Amino acid sequence: MNTVIFRTTSFFWLACLVIIPIDSEAGSLREEAAAYRAEGFEAQQRGDMENALSLYQKAGMLDPSYPTPYNDAGILLEQLDRPGEAEQSYKEALKIDPNHLEAHANLAMLYEKLLEKEKAIYHWLKRYELGNPRDPWTARAEERLVALGVLDRYPGLKGKIYTRRHVLDEELKAHAQSLEEYRSVTNENGWR
Repeated sequence: MNTVIFRTTSFFWLACLVIIPIDSEAGSLREEAAAYRAEGFEAQQRGDMENALSLYQKAGMLDPSYPTPYNDAGILLEQLDRPGEAEQSYKEALKIDPNHLEAHANLAMLYEKLLEKEKAIYHWLKRYELGNPRDPWTARAEERLVALGVLDRYPGLKGKIYTRRHVLDEELKAHAQSLEEYRSVTNENGWR
């Protein structure tokens, strides 16, 4: 009986020793990739575009499950007037994370510049549907969808947009009413 317990306990600790280094290595790779991404952003801000691109690429290679460096590289490639490469970079970010909001917005804006309206609409719709109603970029996606004539072509979306806007308006009104009630109670009781 004691031998079975010892073997089970030993196996457990051996398994922990094997698993823990893998997890900590993955975490440190993400941290290292994030550090390279931050360096890339700083280089981009200084105008050192080629170094910034190299650092973004290094971050992506270090942690292939990290979509942000690909999105950042796409922005940089657009600045360097390399739209085809920018498109591929944004698509890579979306391949890693299909819900990456920034990549959807950036790809939508790129497609608008390239006059590829249907593709722009697709990515603005994704950005709109995935976004938080309070996020200014969700509102931007809504504006772009309206400007691109989506509501005329997809009338069902009109109700969805107005419903979402109505819910947000109601939340804001409820918050304002709550603040007013709080002030009223505070004033009545002489609290400040």
